[in-house]
Amino acid sequence: MKHRPVKRYLLFFVVSAFVAGTINGCYKDKGNYTYTSLQHPVILNLDSVYNVFVGDSLVIAPQVSIPGTDNADLSYMWTIQVPPDLSGDTDLIYHTKDLRIVFGLGAKQYTARLAVSNGSNSMKYFYFIKINGKTAFSSGATVLTDDNGITKLSFIKPNDSVQPDIFNAVNPGEKLPGEPTQIVAIPQAYQPPVLSYWVFGKSGENRGVQIDANTFKKMRNFSDNFFSAPDTTLTPEMIFVNPLGVISGNVNGKLYNGTTSTYFMAPTYGMFGGGAVGDYLLSPQVAFNYTGTFGPGNYIGFDLKTHAFVRFNLYGDAVYFGAAYNVTGNDFDPKNVQMDLIHLQQINGGLCFAYFKAPNDTLYELEFDAQFNGPFQITTYLKRAFEKPELINEDTKWTATQNGIIYFTFQDKIYRYNPLNLDFKILNTDFGGKPVTMIKLMDQDTLIAGIDGSIYYLDISKDNLGTKIKQIDGLPGKVTDIAFRAQ
Repeated sequence: MKHRPVKRYLLFFVVSAFVAGTINGCYKDKGNYTYTSLQHPVILNLDSVYNVFVGDSLVIAPQVSIPGTDNADLSYMWTIQVPPDLSGDTDLIYHTKDLRIVFGLGAKQYTARLAVSNGSNSMKYFYFIKINGKTAFSSGATVLTDDNGITKLSFIKPNDSVQPDIFNAVNPGEKLPGEPTQIVAIPQAYQPPVLSYWVFGKSGENRGVQIDANTFKKMRNFSDNFFSAPDTTLTPEMIFVNPLGVISGNVNGKLYNGTTSTYFMAPTYGMFGGGAVGDYLLSPQVAFNYTGTFGPGNYIGFDLKTHAFVRFNLYGDAVYFGAAYNVTGNDFDPKNVQMDLIHLQQINGGLCFAYFKAPNDTLYELEFDAQFNGPFQITTYLKRAFEKPELINEDTKWTATQNGIIYFTFQDKIYRYNPLNLDFKILNTDFGGKPVTMIKLMDQDTLIAGIDGSIYYLDISKDNLGTKIKQIDGLPGKVTDIAFRAQ
């Protein structure tokens, strides 16, 4: 035992001497190296994004040069990365300087890479671009109409020309849901563009149909979106979509959410399992508060059994928590409203206005804020008799901007309503006596109004009271809904 410390010291001296010698050797070599700076290629005539219609020629001809050389040693390789669902899961590779092809891939966005190799020094340089495959339907608006009881889809091109009844032209013999209610544009998961539309209605053998956004061909029925569809008629009441390309919403009074637990290109991605488990029956109106690019999210519903606002949270699937939340404020009891819900209008996030018919037929306006991400509470702000109940009926359509201005229809007029000062104003545009059958925000400054045969773009920006921007005619039937697509 007495000899072990001595051995440690001897080893330390040997290691120290070696390290010292190494450091001294490096120091003596300082400044003895010669470095040569390599010239990088100069790339001209290469954009970051290219748009091409399917079936058209795609030509990308960059100018590549390395200063001070004759460029004779340069070689090139293009790689177009193909998603697993296309072309046998094989990337497309071209060993040419210019990419000159007939674009035969689908209408999606693709990543392409140009590799430039310098044979004189074995260096490689990489340049990435995006290629957007387009069709005639890649940009524009898709309009849902009710033409004397027959549901129709029409497409409005960027130049405002109308292709009426495009679905029936592409799908002879196929039927859309009757009594149309919604068209929902479905983006590719995590990024644009829109890949498909869901069309929903209240009647017919199929109450929901999915349609390819690039071709308008029917893809599947709503029942096919269930792992095991309930043995009953499926009636979608109100459907939402989130940036993950998944639909969710109220079906037969139960809340369903599409699965995101698998690869987003898998055929089961977005399909419905069972509805959120619980003893409840939802009113048709539901508010969806999507709290981030990748979630989580929550829903505000109204239970017809208990006449209470109820809470749902997204934890993978939608989970029902009922009235498991705190209440702040004493304007009304959200857990026991004791009235019938007429309309639930989401303003921004969990901030909502709700309109109820009391047993004595008085129309009440309630305002509240639901925070369902923690600490899980509803804050009540007001309960009052609505100022102009004579303007509200079963045909009233509603929408609202994020700053709390509410728009609603009454016959052939649209009203702008500010709940803060109880100010009601009629929008300027005259619809020729035709009832307004749809209102929807295109953005916070533009309101889209639909009537029989036409849609109107209205300016609702600051100090503007619905001045007509433009009018598009030639639509078959009463406008029910509209979806926009841009690429």
